[in-house]
Amino acid sequence: MRRFKWVVLAFGCALGPVGQPASASGLVLGDSIGEGVAQASGLKGLARISVHIRGPRALEQISAAPAGSTAFLVLGTNDAEGSIVNLDRHIDNILQAAARKSINLVWIGPPCVRKSWDSRARQLDGILSAKLAARSVPYVSMRDERLCSGSLHEPDGVHLKMKGYAYMWEKARGAAGFPPPVAKSNEKALVNPAGGHEAGNEPGAPARHPDPIVSATQRANARPQAN
Repeated sequence: MRRFKWVVLAFGCALGPVGQPASASGLVLGDSIGEGVAQASGLKGLARISVHIRGPRALEQISAAPAGSTAFLVLGTNDAEGSIVNLDRHIDNILQAAARKSINLVWIGPPCVRKSWDSRARQLDGILSAKLAARSVPYVSMRDERLCSGSLHEPDGVHLKMKGYAYMWEKARGAAGFPPPVAKSNEKALVNPAGGHEAGNEPGAPARHPDPIVSATQRANARPQAN
């Protein structure tokens, strides 16, 4: 898997305050799907494996996010693998935690999975879409023809290839009105990541693979759940 280098503008302007990196106001939270989206976006990533809507880990990520930042939250796949009943309170906890820190939350829904429990992922997508619309929180569904075709999935049927994460990021970025990536003059740019040319590795640079894009065999041995 090739490594991509991105430079993303800060939300709303080309540069933040003096001394701050351009991506200072945006970050990616959530599960291991979020790890892949973070790599594709070039934003700071707090996403980790095995994070659910239920439980404290998503709330801990929001607590670690800078106040006033834009946070892309990729969450729901792990919950869809199990029971999705009685999630309302936990969704509310996440929304309230983000509101207390004036975080501009953009929730990225669970993408299609090539598993029998994809029906629950579809149900959860509908639940999140309706609930977040009622709270005026941007929600970006990841159930479309391209993501459901299987062409962007890794062999495990849950995680995506890097071009799949790039597609997710472009879809979420566009829906949220977040500025597109701009490459530095001394870096190779990724052109039209949803379907165009891709940048290669730097000569001699070692490949860096986050959890979502290691081999399916490694993932199966390391963590039996979808992450």
